[in-house]
Amino acid sequence: MKTKLLYFLLLAFVVLSCSDEDKNPDKTLIGTWELVTKGSEFDGASTFEIIADGTIKGMNAIRKKDSRTVLGYQSIFSGTYTIEGSNLIIIKNELAYLTNPDFDYVDKEDLTSIEGYLDEERYTINDSYTKLYYSCGPNELCSPPKPYLKIK
Repeated sequence: MKTKLLYFLLLAFVVLSCSDEDKNPDKTLIGTWELVTKGSEFDGASTFEIIADGTIKGMNAIRKKDSRTVLGYQSIFSGTYTIEGSNLIIIKNELAYLTNPDFDYVDKEDLTSIEGYLDEERYTINDSYTKLYYSCGPNELCSPPKPYLKIK
């Protein structure tokens, strides 16, 4: 009888000591996320940093092929985020982007800022909090989803 009670107490301790904090998306998602698209001449990198204070900043950059060396930028943004269930919702309230169609990329300071910008994007969080998938809107033409991966 004492053996069964001891096993029961041990099992209860193990179950109760497991923390939901390990699966708390707010803490698990904090960091830098990236999606790299390989090109024939250079690579495209869409990167964003989720910050613990509820803010987010990101960029679309062009890199040297198979390298982390940034050649220039297509856009940069900042904003806030929330998490609803398995969805990351990004509210972009500042955006600067490439407006000259003759260039593939420019220096950050040559991007054009949009005043009063406000946009929402949604990403689906996978069950293990290791991948984020852009949620294509109803009027968007999207290719098959590729995941953003956490790089730091």
